[in-house]
Amino acid sequence: MVFSGDYEIDNMLMTDILDNIEFYSGSTRRKMLKRGNINHPKDGGSMLYGKTWRGYLSPGVQRVKDPYSNMFLTKIKAENPILQDIFEEFADFHFPHFDFGSIQMNKNFQCPKHVDSSNTSKSILCTFGNFTGGNTIVDMEDEIISLDGRKSPVSFDGGKYYHWVEDFIGTRYSLVFFHNKCSK
Repeated sequence: MVFSGDYEIDNMLMTDILDNIEFYSGSTRRKMLKRGNINHPKDGGSMLYGKTWRGYLSPGVQRVKDPYSNMFLTKIKAENPILQDIFEEFADFHFPHFDFGSIQMNKNFQCPKHVDSSNTSKSILCTFGNFTGGNTIVDMEDEIISLDGRKSPVSFDGGKYYHWVEDFIGTRYSLVFFHNKCSK
């Protein structure tokens, strides 16, 4: 068992775990930053932990096939299968009734305004690290809300509403638990 059930303590524990992961960004996330006119972080990135339909990484390199579906494991999931148990334990303590199939892992990644078009349900956002600012802003059409996932997990529908990350200073991690078309 890694976590205690106390969100403040578990936030520190998750920060330590995430500090030991090498973050990178796939081509889709790098393109997102270019469209949003935001620089790619030198120390960080944004990567999907879960399944994908893309069977290739580059010519001659194949992804690991998921044994339970016609999908492929993302690079971070294939290289770090133990994270699945860590994420599930964290979720069991802090949002036990929320079903998810994928986790978007971010380090120092300031997402521009976007909608997650492949999401099929609400998301749970948790943020970790030593930073100021960095709230997730959600445009719910009739009001704009600011979400801070440091004190507790927060839920929003990223497939329905535009959202983005405000400026921040420091090291900011976020985990977004969700289902997309590939994770069902």
